[in-house]
Parts: sequence; C-alpha cells; structure tokens
Amino acid sequence: MRYRTPFLLPFVLAIATPAAHAQDAARSVNFIKETRVLDPQWQAELRQRNAWRAFSAAHPRWSVEFNEASGMPHRAYGPGLPTVGATDQERAIGFISSVLAPFGVSMDGLVALPDAPSGKNTFVHFAQQRAGIPVITGHVMVKLDAQHRAISFAANYYDVENTDLQPAISPSGAIGVAQDGVGGVTSAEDHGLKILPIPGERSVDARLVYEVMVHATHGGVPARYLCWVDAHSGELLYRADQVVSHDHGDGADAGADVQLNASVSSGGPLLPLTVEGLPDLRVNVGGSFMYTDDTGFLPSGVAGPVSATFELRGRWSRVVANGVTPSFTTTLQEGSNTLSFDADANVRQLSAYFGVSAIHNHVNAVLPTFTGMDNTLTTNVDLTTGDCNAFYDGSSINFYAEGNGCRSLALVPDVVYHEYGHGINDKFYQAMGSNFSNGGMNEGYADVWALTLSLNPILAAGYMLNDPNSSIRRYDIDPKVFPVDITGEVHADGEIIAGAWWDTYLLLGEDMPLTLQLFADAFPGLQAATFNGNEGPAFRDVLVDALQADDDDGDITNGTPHGAEIVEAFAIHGITLLSNVTFSHTPVETAASEETIDISANVNITFPTSTFLSGVRAFYRLNNSNIWSSVLMTNTSGSTYAASIPAQPTGTVIGYYLALEDINGQTSSVDPIGAAQEDPNLPHFILIGMELQKTEDADMVHQLGSWTAGQPTDNATTGLWEQNVPVGSFGTPGDPSTMVQPNYQHTPGGDFCWVTGNATNESAALGENDVDGGTTTLISGNIDLTAYENPVFTYWRWYTNNPPSGANPNADWWQVYISGNGGSTWVPVEDTKSSDRSWRRNAFRVSDYVTPSAAVRLKFHASDSIRPGQNLDGGSLIEAAVDDIQLWELEENTIGIAELANAVDLNVHPDPANDRLNVTYSMGDRRPLRMEVLDLTGRTVLVPAMIAGAQRQVIDVGALTNGQYVLRLHWADGAASRRFSVVH
Repeated sequence: MRYRTPFLLPFVLAIATPAAHAQDAARSVNFIKETRVLDPQWQAELRQRNAWRAFSAAHPRWSVEFNEASGMPHRAYGPGLPTVGATDQERAIGFISSVLAPFGVSMDGLVALPDAPSGKNTFVHFAQQRAGIPVITGHVMVKLDAQHRAISFAANYYDVENTDLQPAISPSGAIGVAQDGVGGVTSAEDHGLKILPIPGERSVDARLVYEVMVHATHGGVPARYLCWVDAHSGELLYRADQVVSHDHGDGADAGADVQLNASVSSGGPLLPLTVEGLPDLRVNVGGSFMYTDDTGFLPSGVAGPVSATFELRGRWSRVVANGVTPSFTTTLQEGSNTLSFDADANVRQLSAYFGVSAIHNHVNAVLPTFTGMDNTLTTNVDLTTGDCNAFYDGSSINFYAEGNGCRSLALVPDVVYHEYGHGINDKFYQAMGSNFSNGGMNEGYADVWALTLSLNPILAAGYMLNDPNSSIRRYDIDPKVFPVDITGEVHADGEIIAGAWWDTYLLLGEDMPLTLQLFADAFPGLQAATFNGNEGPAFRDVLVDALQADDDDGDITNGTPHGAEIVEAFAIHGITLLSNVTFSHTPVETAASEETIDISANVNITFPTSTFLSGVRAFYRLNNSNIWSSVLMTNTSGSTYAASIPAQPTGTVIGYYLALEDINGQTSSVDPIGAAQEDPNLPHFILIGMELQKTEDADMVHQLGSWTAGQPTDNATTGLWEQNVPVGSFGTPGDPSTMVQPNYQHTPGGDFCWVTGNATNESAALGENDVDGGTTTLISGNIDLTAYENPVFTYWRWYTNNPPSGANPNADWWQVYISGNGGSTWVPVEDTKSSDRSWRRNAFRVSDYVTPSAAVRLKFHASDSIRPGQNLDGGSLIEAAVDDIQLWELEENTIGIAELANAVDLNVHPDPANDRLNVTYSMGDRRPLRMEVLDLTGRTVLVPAMIAGAQRQVIDVGALTNGQYVLRLHWADGAASRRFSVVH
C-alpha cells in the first residue's frame, strides 16, 4: 500500500484544454519534482527517536505518522489525554509546552489562530513564524474533545532558526523575477517576506522568499499567479495560476471580439457586487449563434461592424422573469468590444445566470462523464407567488422575489448551487436507472455541491435583509450528530451527511481536489436509493464507499492513505463503522447487595468494523449522581463481552449503559440509545437488595391508590391522558419502525396503560390525537411511605417529541415530579427533551428527592409548548405513555444499611459524636482495605484515609449533619459495620 504525503500548497483547481495545460505548464514552476511516498523504514526509525519513544511509553495506544523531511510528528492520535487551562487555547498551549517541547516545538515560534470547534472536538491551531515572518505550511494543531482531552496533535514545525532573514534583493527585483516569462502581465503585487521550508531527502532547506502575486491576461482569459522568489539568490521557486480557466486558442484577432460583463452577487449579499464575465452565453452575431467562453469572452471571427443580439440564456441556463428572457441588441465594431448586461437585466437575474454556469462547470469537472445536466435549464427569477424560498421541480430552478424580510435567494450563490445540486442528484440517479429517494440525503448532497464550490461553511450568509448574521445552515459550528440529531426533517437530517463531507475536506488539509475525487468515486454507490428514515445504513454506506475510494491496494483492512482523516471526519457526525453494531444485551434489573454485578453482551463485529474498535465499555453511576464511572468489558469468548460492576450496598440504584469505543476515544452504538448524550435518554437500572412492594399496572393491580388524568391547570387541547388499550400511531400504517404512539402496553399479559390520547384507528393520520397546545398531567393520590426504610419507585414510560414529519423536533419536555407534602411543592425527577420510541424504565430513590412521608405523590407531564412564529406555530408532535409504576423496598429483614456479621472487633465512640469519632478495631491477620461512612439511605458521605497497621484512628465528622450514620470497614473477603449518631 502506498501512502502519499504531498507537500501542502495553496489550493489550485485548473480546468483547461490540452493546449491550455501545455501553456500553463510552461509558466508554472514548482520545487516539488516528484510525488513523495512514505518510506516505512524511515518512519520506523523516526518512531525510535527519544521524543516519540518517551511519549509512546507513556501513551502506548497512540499512533503517529511523521513528516519525513522535518522528522516531526505530522499527525498523532489516540485516547484522550488530560489538559489544563481555562480556555481551549490555554489547554492547547499547555499541551504544546509540555508534550511537544521534547520534539523541539516552542510556543515562541507560534501564533494562535482562531479555534475551530467541531462539535465533540475542537481544533486549536497555531501558525509558525520567526521574528514576525510567517513560515509557509508551518503549523501546529492540538485537537480537544468535549472533555477537553487532547485526542490528536500535529507538529508540522520546521527548524528555521538559521535562516538568514536579511533579503539580498529588493521587492521590485522579486516582482521582475516573478513575472518573467508570464506574458500579458497587467499588474503585480508584493505580499511580503515569508520562509519557505523546501522538503529534501530527510531534510528541510528553509529559504527566505518574497511572495508575489502576478496578474495577467492570456487571450482574454485572466490569470493570477502565486509566486515565491528566493530573497537571496533571486531564484523563482514556485509559480502557479490561481484562476480557473479555459483556453480558446491563439491568433483569433480578426473580426469583432467582445467581452461581455455584468455586475453580479458572486460572493453573497454581504459582499459588494463584482463585475464578472458572463460565461457560456448564447450570442447571435450577424445571424449565427455562438457562445462566450467561461470568462465572457467571444472572438466572433465576424468582421465588424455587425449586429449582435445577447439573451440571458446560454448553454446551461435560460433566465425567465415574468415570462420574458432579458436581452439586448447592439452593433459590434471591428476589434475589441467591451459590453455590460447591467442595463438590460437586474442583478438577481444576472447573479442566478452566473451561479448556474459556475455550478454546472463544477459538476462537469467533478463528474466528467456525466451529461445529464448538459442542457439549458430554465431559471425562474423574481417569482411573486411566495418568498424566502427557492426550489427545484425536476425541470427548472426557481427563486422568489424579495419579501417578508428575505432577500431574493437568487442573490445568494450557494443557494443557486444547492438548487442546481438537486438537479445533479436527480439526473445522475435517473441515468443509472434509479431514484434519489432519501430526502435527507438529497438535501445533504445538494449542500455538498454548494460547499465544494463556495468553500464557505455558512450557507446563505446574510439572506435576511436586516440580519447580517442570518444563515440557513452552518457547518462551522454545532455539527449535527447521528443518531442523536435525526429528526425526520430532511433538511436537518441532511446536515449530518453534508457536515461529514465538509469535515472530510477540512481534515484533508483543505485539499478540495482530493475531497472531490473521493466524493465522485462514492457518488455512484446509490446510497440514497432508500426510503426516509433509513439514513443510518445510507450514511454508513457512504463512509465505506469513501474509504474504498481512498484505498490504493484493494484492501482497506490495512488502512487507506487518508483513512484516519475520513474516519475522523465522519465520526464527528456520529457516522462510524461501529454505529451499525447493535448490542444483544438482556438488562440486569435487580441484584444482591455486597456482590459484584456481572454484565454481559453479545457484540457481533464483522470486517471491517473491527479495524476501528478500541474496546467495549460499561458506564455506570450510583443513585442520582451525575458522575459516570466505566469498566472495560473483556472478550470472554466469540462475540461475548463481560464486565463486573463493583459490589454496592443494599438500597443502591445503579444506572448503566454500554458503548463501543473507537480508536479516537469516541463512543458509539450506545445501549440504550441516547444514554450518553448531553440531555441523556434513560440508562438501564439495577436495584440492589430490593423487593417489590406495590404495583399500579393500569390493568388489575392498583396498589398505589388512585390516579387522576388531568388537572385544572392543564391547557392541552388534544392528546389528554387516559387509561385505555393503546391504539398505535404510525407514520406509515403497519410499519413498526414508524410507530409514534405504541400499539402495545408493557405489563405481561395486560391490556391497559396510561396514554396521551388514542387515535380512532391505526390507519389514522399521524398526530390525529397527539398532545397539542399545552400540558396534560397524570397524577397520583397520596402514597404513604412512612413504613418504608428506603423506598424506590420505578415506572415504564414511552415518550417521543421528534417523529418523522413532526414539526419542531426535540423542542418539548417530558417531565416527572415527586412531592413529599401532598403536592404543595414538587421536585423534578425527569426533565428532558430526549425521547425514546420504546418502553424505557426509570428508577429512583425517594429520599434522593424528598423525605418519605404519608403524602408522597407522583405526576407525569407531557407538553406541547407553543413558540409563535415557528413552524406550525411552534407546535410539535408529542406522544407519551406510562405503565407498571412500582414501589420497591429493602429486602426482608433489612433495616437501613444492612448490619453485616462482625468478623472483627469493631468499636466506635463516643456515640453520639460531635466533631471526632474514635474507631478501634482488631483484625487478626486480615488487612483493612477501605473505610467509609454512609448515611441511612446508603449514600457514601465520607471516606477516611486508612492508616497502615493501625488498630485505632480518629475520624473528623464535624462536617456531617446531625443524624444517624454507619461506619463500614472493608477487607478482602468481608466487611463489618457499626452505627453511630452525630449531634453538634
């Protein structure tokens, strides 16, 4: 397998005829004479250098690829490393100063660039300089995850300390060298001094250079050459045209030539209009049709004077406004003629035409054999039947006139590109005998066409007249993540796949030609030929196809040249080869006290998923803590993974979830789904040493008193709580994957549950009787818990606020409250916008929220909050259900914290204690391992330090509140406990 590591240069995409290539090659200069490939032996030697050996010894799971010229880590990545600092930039600086200093990286040679947040991760970039002179391609990066851990770094840092910074030639001399041999020069600019590290064979030759920009015109085609000239020798080291151009031949100087220009919104409404040549425009010259080139230039070959008619139509677009295509007629004189269309068409019409030509030429460059859009597309502008929108209808693209606070989107180039992109998707799939069916993929890929041409992650910046910060979508902040952000709204869902491709471009060093090569190779995979709601497999297919497109030896199991970047880019958006792995796991619901809890799962990981798997983990937390611990699950046999959660005392409630961990330290395939997100779904729950006491199952068992559906303060108009046999609600009747309200309750053998309104039948329209207009409440009567030591409630609930086709997804709350005083005050147990279209159990200790009393009450809120001005007036599609509400208590014959049989002589005094508690113990040949103080709910409130070999120690209990406690002493195979009181 061959890995290519080209020396990074400014992005250049030249589309030209063979003649133009030959002429451009004569003008181009490059210090890179051949494509470089990785030298495995040299890479191995670089890994043996002291700096990397020391780092690798401390962090053995990290990987690295070196810059073979500089010997520096080009990119290293691995499990997250803690960082210190108040901001991401401070953390990155601290990391560089400590971790990268052994490699020779000094913060004195770096200038901070703006941070690049990417959802879970943040890129913190630094540009290298010396004495204020930039080092071309000198760059250091530290990437931080959401926990501010460093998960990757790059040190493209060069030794430039011995570079002579005093130029020997003048700027004007450098300009002369730069423009020599170009021809047609119109101007040249000195951009100042820079340091250019030229890679050699395991070495770098750092030169002081002048950067010069030379502007020229060749046969009416403009050129813009970026040049680097050695400031000492005057040698031209690099020259490359930055302009996309076509060549139309030399010597066409007879006849009437015309340069046709127009003022267009080429950069969007926030930037000034620019004067551009109108490309590919059809012109009638003396009765013969001909077309301008891609710069608006037309060497007619017809002697002047001659009559010519110009219509705003060309090879790829015909602009229509109110049924008319703008045009004008004039007389061309012999020789050069420069004309403008500005007086005969408005800027919206001209900008739309210009944008269509740009995106058409773009797609032809990306998909050169695709001809499905090689026709004149009707481009309707200034439509008055609506506003704030644009659309593609299969045969035309359409833009509404300005109105309702919105500009005409014909003025926004990337919207023009997006709408034309729908046509590309449509016609390409049709040409392959298929259909671009998936709405999210269609919207996402239309954005990809726009992003890859505009190179701007902000779609439709400034499209609102009075809000320069407005945009339709952004790909530079808050990335959408699968499956958390799947809503069923196609534009939002499309942001996931579009964002993955945009981040691929960024992580490939902003190498758009390479990104487009991967995209073009994956595009024919027909991943979008699937129904809405099946985005997960489609997204993962795209990732596999992208990796295969990047592969160069037919075996992606041994990696691909840019596989790490591609996997990382897609993983930012939750698309990984692990995300299609599902756990086969039977949740543990109860367990004995003081015994480890065994957790097992079957994880079937097949090729090539296993390439990117780091491990399987079980995450757990105790009671109502928000701190998660984790244990690594081991592969015990075949596909079985197992782990043990540490033993816990009676009365503990454990929440846990399982997750895969990939090579970048990210988790995926979480079970239950969504349990690891910021606003988490419910995890699985284990009750330790508990026995079931009472149940409300909505069928025949009503041991928890009366329940009331509705309260005077409720304001929901439909979808009110009722005790009934649930009638399922489906996006597609009969398709269980589209179920919104369940068609089954939870109780084994039961029929009824509490639901937020039933539809008339399962074929009724989605949301026929969902919660609308406000809140509906299900509330219990008073539940007497005075006889219970440590009561625990569990209940099973179903809740969704984001079904496919629902408006304003993930915007409304599911809320559960408990009261200890008959409803005078309430404490939230659940307050979440995270939905789960399945029966999910919650469990909680009463004492973690209120004091158990004779008047404990529960209530369940399902709400449709109204947000005026948003889609459907801010309403959402809300469905909820509750079943099997149960009360649990400590196992029989236990009171508070279980008194374990004393195997040692353990004593505490005084009792009650004030500030100090004296502890004495005689353990024989046993060795104490841990001492802790617990309250009577089983919560650990103090962990005193153990004194090795001591038989007596004093514990400071001054910080404990008045009440009863238990001192517990643990050893290898047992424990002993003593109660005591604290009275201050």
